[in-house]
Amino acid sequence: MIPSTLSFGQITITGNILNEEDSTGLYGASIIEFGTSNGVMADLNGDYKIIVSDTAKFLEFAYIGYVSRKVRINGQTEINTSLKPYTIYEAFDQKMGLFLQSGLINTPYGIRFYYSTPVFGPLSVGFQVAYMSDFKLNQRFDAGINLSSYRFMLGPGVWLYGSVDFNYRKLIIQNSFDLVSYSIENYARINDHNIILGLGKRRYSPENSYNNSGYGIIAGYKKEFRKLDYITLTYKMGFFKETIEYHLQIDAPIKKVKTFVAFNKIDDYQEIMIGIGFKTYYYYRYQKNANKY
Repeated sequence: MIPSTLSFGQITITGNILNEEDSTGLYGASIIEFGTSNGVMADLNGDYKIIVSDTAKFLEFAYIGYVSRKVRINGQTEINTSLKPYTIYEAFDQKMGLFLQSGLINTPYGIRFYYSTPVFGPLSVGFQVAYMSDFKLNQRFDAGINLSSYRFMLGPGVWLYGSVDFNYRKLIIQNSFDLVSYSIENYARINDHNIILGLGKRRYSPENSYNNSGYGIIAGYKKEFRKLDYITLTYKMGFFKETIEYHLQIDAPIKKVKTFVAFNKIDDYQEIMIGIGFKTYYYYRYQKNANKY
């Protein structure tokens, strides 16, 4: 009478648990009657045997570094399953942002959009477009493509990171200043320091009185101040025929909001720009579902 009483209300379940990637047994994986402390561990081959209550509804399979899985029992006495490694996606190159911006002198109304995505390996591509206008005679359009791709080890714990920007700008001010410019700029970063070197070309409309069209050298410096809540300072100069272009920008995050103020001078054109918006990380569906069953 005693043995039959002890076995009443229980069922024995056997099976094995495998690595989903290479179908090898997960030695030491835990198999638990869900919602209780009743559990066993898989052997070298991933095989297991567990006795559970006949009212149990789920078995939970778990292994360090793998995604846990719940399997419905449904009266089964043999349950085989597999687990997949837990995947962590670093979305540093998956960003999007939207800013409202204003040129306080010439173009008071504007907007800027940014989007970046990984391509393969360390290479990622970012796209940025911005437009400002006074809805009368003045307008400014900027577009850029950013390629982030290379990395070199300079010494123990010291890395050189690099990215390349391709920029386009169209600027019209009161029908007297009509400029199109192109540039390619390389950003070489060591720790929090960025050295900027590039080549630019400016072309004025034939109707303009300016005669400063041609190629020039671009040089600058960018610094991120981590101790000051990641405030970033960027300063660039473009050395063109008979003139120098200046660009100074300060980016200051305030919690989840991004703000910036910038000054730009090209010949007689001067502009002070301010902006506020957000830049956030996003995840693709396959990344969101990577650690789910």
